[in-house]
Amino acid sequence: MINKVVVSVPASTANLGPGFDAFGLALEMRSTYSVEVLSSGEKWSVHFEGMGADVLNEKGFKFVSEVMDYFERAELVHLPPVSISVHTGIPLTRGLGSSASAIVGLLSCFEVVMNTQFDTGKVLKYAIAIEGHPDNVTASLIGGFIIAASDKSDVAYMKVVPQNLKVVVTVPSSFLSTKKARACLPDTYSRRDAVFNISRASMLSACIFSGNYDLLPFALHDRLHQHYREKLVTGFREVSHAAEWGGAYGSFLSGAGPSIAALAEPAKAEKVAKAMQKAMIELDPGAETIVLDISAQGVILQTVDDEQA
Repeated sequence: MINKVVVSVPASTANLGPGFDAFGLALEMRSTYSVEVLSSGEKWSVHFEGMGADVLNEKGFKFVSEVMDYFERAELVHLPPVSISVHTGIPLTRGLGSSASAIVGLLSCFEVVMNTQFDTGKVLKYAIAIEGHPDNVTASLIGGFIIAASDKSDVAYMKVVPQNLKVVVTVPSSFLSTKKARACLPDTYSRRDAVFNISRASMLSACIFSGNYDLLPFALHDRLHQHYREKLVTGFREVSHAAEWGGAYGSFLSGAGPSIAALAEPAKAEKVAKAMQKAMIELDPGAETIVLDISAQGVILQTVDDEQA
């Protein structure tokens, strides 16, 4: 029997402009989830360290419990008593997939503890059911750039690992919940805006899969969500203009926000980061801008069985 599972899960940025609820990109910024099986009769526990640990140690128990309950219902099993340790390396509620990472990390641990193997398709299906959309969870689980689609019974995705591309992210000091960011979106869209996004999303996916980034400045535009969310995000226009001035291919709202991301050539990434930080620091002194690699690999698993323990 597996005695302990340690899972490393990357952050992610979603949508990338026009790919609303469909495009995801794994980022080399990780959280680690450790689940150790306890003796029968002991009570399960959870402890958080790292970014936002003070908040998570107060409120994270409910989130972990909900993921655990979903897994038990879906699998028709009862997990043994476990000790769960989480080291968060992803900023919370900043549009960098912190909740998706947690869902994927916890489900992956539970899957291996109960079944001694890792069923990627099953974990992905469960993660989408909990999260509600496939972009972040698929990127965190699979890695690379993904296009994902799902309905009630099926999940499909395609993956490629972009080369010669950096992701520059300005992370504000303020929070923005996904629920609030979704609430400001309209229920219907015009045909004109739908066609606009279809054409840009198609062009963006072609650029990424082909490795030809010449048309990225054209492809990263959106009319379905960014315009509506802009009022909730400090410095969106200023930072976006600064990214382009610094030499980025283009910028976009990272997921639901409030982080703002840009794609850039490796040689230009630091210049882009400095420009974005300069624009944001005047509006939000606590903001931070970082240059990230794309994570080619999603979940990384390590196990310890009874004989090794």
